Amino acid sequence: MRIILLEKLENLGNKGTILSVKSGYARNFLVPYGKAIIATKDNIQMLEDKQKEFDRDLVRKFAIAQDTANKIKDIKSITISAKSGLEGKLFGSIGSRDIAVALSKLAGIQINKKFIYCLNGKLRNIGKHQVVFKPHHDVSVNIEVNIVSRTK
Repeated sequence: MRIILLEKLENLGNKGTILSVKSGYARNFLVPYGKAIIATKDNIQMLEDKQKEFDRDLVRKFAIAQDTANKIKDIKSITISAKSGLEGKLFGSIGSRDIAVALSKLAGIQINKKFIYCLNGKLRNIGKHQVVFKPHHDVSVNIEVNIVSRTK
C-alpha cells in the first residue's frame, strides 16, 4: 500500500515521503495514529502543493537541532547524585527524564527527554555511563553521565 508520511519516522523516512508499506501496517498503525495518509491522486497533489512548506519545516527543525546541540556540546559530562546500596546499586534508576532535567540546568535551555537515549537502558548502578543527545536524526552529541552516591 502506498502512503505519504505526515511526520518523520526513524525507520521509514522523512515527512512528505511517498513509500510502499504492508497494508496491515498502514491500516492498523500509520493511518489511525495520524502518522501517514493513503497516497491517492488528491493526496499526492496536496503533497506537491505543500512540498515547499515541508522543506522549510525540515530546514527549520534542523537549524534548531544544530543550535541546541551547539549549546550543550561544551558539556562533556554531568553528575547526578542518587541513593544507593553498599554494592553501588541504585534504589530505583536514572532515566532520560532525570538526565534531561540535569542537562537543562547546566545548559540553561529546555531539553526534551525524548531526545536523550540511554544506550544500555535505564541507569541502575553508580559510575560513568554514556548517553546520546539526539535532537535530529543527523545531529547527535555524546554525554557522559556520572552517577554518585548521595550520602543521607
